[in-house]
Amino acid sequence: MFQLKTNQKIYKFSKLRIGGNPGELPTVLIGNIFYKGMPEVSNHKEGRFDKKKVLKWIKLAENLSEKSGVPHLLDVMAMYPRAITNYITFASEQTNSPFLIDGANSETRIAALDIIRQLGLEKIAILNGITPGTTQEELLAIRASQVNAAVLMAYNELDYSPDGRINILKGSKKEIGLLALAENVGLEKLLIDTVVFDVPSISYAAESIKLVKEKLGYPAGCSPANATYSWKEALKGEDLKKGFVAANVSAHTLTQCWGADFLIYGPIKQAGNMIPACAIVDSIIAYHAMKRFGTKPLEKNHPLHTIF
Repeated sequence: MFQLKTNQKIYKFSKLRIGGNPGELPTVLIGNIFYKGMPEVSNHKEGRFDKKKVLKWIKLAENLSEKSGVPHLLDVMAMYPRAITNYITFASEQTNSPFLIDGANSETRIAALDIIRQLGLEKIAILNGITPGTTQEELLAIRASQVNAAVLMAYNELDYSPDGRINILKGSKKEIGLLALAENVGLEKLLIDTVVFDVPSISYAAESIKLVKEKLGYPAGCSPANATYSWKEALKGEDLKKGFVAANVSAHTLTQCWGADFLIYGPIKQAGNMIPACAIVDSIIAYHAMKRFGTKPLEKNHPLHTIF
């Protein structure tokens, strides 16, 4: 629990705000839908799914979000171009909130950008995401789409340390950084994902969140679920498997104490566990910031006010 001296960027998406000093705004939680293995999806290539069942999960998350004061967004995932067109159309009809578009490959992400432009959703769509390996074709599609927000994946394959992630964002004389790359294609609202590789690396990702905010001032977060679900599959014995929910929540809330502005927590079915847990941690952080530094929550429905 800390206060940052660097000016912190706060981005607004419709009614949602993200960023700032710890205690000012609650952590934005982002749940995956249409991910590989989601039981409600019957055909991942064509994008066929049980609309009623998927909508049930979305409404559950939105209801918990409203009650707790923890913002909740969807991360619309797909492996094929045709599927992501169907998914985005559905998502845009079911929620008024911003949402992330997340294709498994360049072709699918380009198709997502195309349908976003057709539907006029440029101002609420957030591309997830841009990496050092993003192709020129995709960068041109981003510019053409007029989408102005994206997640930057601070992945440095030569240096996994927190400083290495800062370097991949800032770039060098030999290589353009992700921040400049994003700005060159018209992106204005940049969220930094400090990248989780495995469970132990969550510690580095958490430290990197604070470093990004200290040195650059951008909203930052990560996705511990990228590691925890792989770890779950490796667990041996029912006793350990039964403890997965608690372990998974702990891995996510840990990063809030390092200043996480957003968390991509994996399958939306975990919203019932993740939202209340993050709400109580947000409240603890906000109380400390208010008493220790005089920092007051910027939202009337901050968890500090809604659940206490």
